[in-house]
Amino acid sequence: MHGGRVIAQFLHELSQRHALGLVYLRRAGMESIDPVLAARCEFVEEVDAGAAPGLDSRWRRRWQVLSGPFTGVPSPVRASYDRRLGEVLARLARVWQPDVIQLEHDALAQCGASIREHAPVAILVCHEPGLDAALELARATAGRQRVAHLLDARIWRRYWKRNLPYFDSVVVFTEEDRRAMEPAANGVPVVTIPLGIEIPVEPLDPRGSADSIAYVGGYQHPPNADAAVRLMRSIAPRIRRQVPALRVMIVGAAPTVEMRAAASPEDHITGAVPSVTPYLNESAVVVLPIRLGGGMRVKLLEALAAGKAVVASPRAIAGLDVEAGMQLEVAETDDDFAAAVVALLADESRRVAVAGRARAWAAANLGWDVSVQRYDELYRSLLAGRP
Repeated sequence: MHGGRVIAQFLHELSQRHALGLVYLRRAGMESIDPVLAARCEFVEEVDAGAAPGLDSRWRRRWQVLSGPFTGVPSPVRASYDRRLGEVLARLARVWQPDVIQLEHDALAQCGASIREHAPVAILVCHEPGLDAALELARATAGRQRVAHLLDARIWRRYWKRNLPYFDSVVVFTEEDRRAMEPAANGVPVVTIPLGIEIPVEPLDPRGSADSIAYVGGYQHPPNADAAVRLMRSIAPRIRRQVPALRVMIVGAAPTVEMRAAASPEDHITGAVPSVTPYLNESAVVVLPIRLGGGMRVKLLEALAAGKAVVASPRAIAGLDVEAGMQLEVAETDDDFAAAVVALLADESRRVAVAGRARAWAAANLGWDVSVQRYDELYRSLLAGRP
């Protein structure tokens, strides 16, 4: 969930430096681990969670919200909560005796109590501060949705207070997330280590099709669904005033009911696809009108590394030292987005130049070496003086 592909890349790199064991949760419909990655690990243990019986996704979501005050688990965490995961981690750690246990997602913080005594160092990687996200979603919604998000915010505070003391450090991807996380971390050190990305050997077509734009995401994540609706409902109609033949490709799994309602006949919602590469290759511009959420945007890293022209919001480029007008275009309002996209669609040479600078910058700044080195430094500093 949430950047699994890029985390698999991180584990590939990590396994070249360390003996790595992997435990992961798999729900119904999810594929098992990539066999190449599995071969790099000392062991792999899958916890098969199956599907919650008797509830469709809508009612399951309602149950997750309603049960939160009694379980003390925020609704985004309930979606991936499984008590057996902590039990399996503890059992394997007793045998394997790792130096570090690293939980790769803030939704796994509740495993801290199970693992604390089984490794000298425990680290939690927080992909997006849940408390901050809940408060932000509350400000962006109304009625029952707003009440649900405010309730989640209260539960997040209790969840962090109960679980974070089991960890020696919390890792976040951006300085914005560090500032948001520290007040809730109860004194646990919060460290910023940006994501990397695998740089493709060859770039994609920097021109693309002159009447095609794309957005890529997983739409079970509310900020992605919000951005897709914004693109189809507010930005694309403005672009079509000057580019009537515009085609919008909304690529990724779990599109929402609201997204389908917002789509025009010229908007193509793909659902889950085997690979996003053909859609990125065809698009002339990748558009990221993200206004909610934290963390780093894997979709942006991949577009830059692939050498595509991008128009993104300031929120989307958090954590990246990029320059507007050089490696990408930055836009805030719907009118700004439309004007930037129209200008790139109309000027192929400019589009190609921006795409080329994006790829060159990604190759120089987004490789995994720097991120993995910073994790190594964190491991060494936390292990210093430990048994």
